[in-house]
Amino acid sequence: MSTEDTRDALRQEIFVLLSGVSGGALNPDSIEANTEFPGTGMSSIEYLEFVEKVETRFGVFIDLEADGPLTSIDNFLELLLKSGASVTVQPLQGVAET
Repeated sequence: MSTEDTRDALRQEIFVLLSGVSGGALNPDSIEANTEFPGTGMSSIEYLEFVEKVETRFGVFIDLEADGPLTSIDNFLELLLKSGASVTVQPLQGVAET
């Protein structure tokens, strides 16, 4: 997978997580990758839920103070790329494979 393909796949994964947290209110048609989250009407609770989902999905720890301003999809994308995150499907913890 090329670097640009990886970026696009990660960006799409982030969009999916964001859409889920917002109940579908935020999607690629209503938010750009560089749109700042505060401008979307996202609440602080939704933001923290989104951060938790990103951590769980990609197996990363996000330190909101040390990792800089994570206020857009592209900010999260850059953090994930630096951490070596991938878009391969991860098995759910505590769920036996069938």
